[in-house]
Amino acid sequence: MRLRVGRAPSLVYGGNEHFLDLDKISEDDLLLILQRATGASLYRAAQAIRQGYYCTGSLRIGVCGQTALDGRGTGFSHYSSLCIRLARECRGICRTIADTLNADPFSNVLLLSPPGGGKTTALRDLIRCLSDSGRRIGVIDERGELSGSAYDLGRSSDIVSGLDKLSGALLLLRSMTPEIIAADEITSPEDMAALEEVYGCGTGLIATAHARDVEDLTRREGYRRLISKGVFQKVIMICVKDGVRHYEMRSIA
Repeated sequence: MRLRVGRAPSLVYGGNEHFLDLDKISEDDLLLILQRATGASLYRAAQAIRQGYYCTGSLRIGVCGQTALDGRGTGFSHYSSLCIRLARECRGICRTIADTLNADPFSNVLLLSPPGGGKTTALRDLIRCLSDSGRRIGVIDERGELSGSAYDLGRSSDIVSGLDKLSGALLLLRSMTPEIIAADEITSPEDMAALEEVYGCGTGLIATAHARDVEDLTRREGYRRLISKGVFQKVIMICVKDGVRHYEMRSIA
């Protein structure tokens, strides 16, 4: 659901945005939603919101508006849009891929799709399938979006949340002896540096990135460096055909 000040609410499904025949949204409406989502603790949630989103339960609320500097950094002085995404489990969508990864010496794999293409949903299922097959998975849940009571990440998964990717990976390596480390949304230079640091520590890697395919991915220097260093050997491309998501695994040449 998308809520924009001065516009009617809309729903995005089937690849299209559909506007509802309802009253226009006000900024007070957005503030009320954020207050309820944060348990009337909008101030305490400010650190997460200043990153552009807030996660609670199975909801992820994207935030947009006028930014301003406050005592703790850049925050929002006014809100103009919310994007409310309801996550759900899709069990078994990565079972075949997990079986293939388990059948061969494990290859580090990067899941690719444009924003909103289902990367996180696929990552959860891939973690669960590998974990239930007996693989020890260390999960870095930086934003609290991967795990929680609403999701099952498998019987052999250990989860650390609230840490950046490098700190989370080093904690897991020291304390939980994972076979594979999994993380969502590798986007910033710090994220990529974290993977380079962890690569070669004797564990496999699973992560996600915004891209349609390898060609799209390698337009960015950080990803080119990861691929050239052999950090990832395979990609899983997620595409939608006739309203149905398809998952295709390829080796990176």
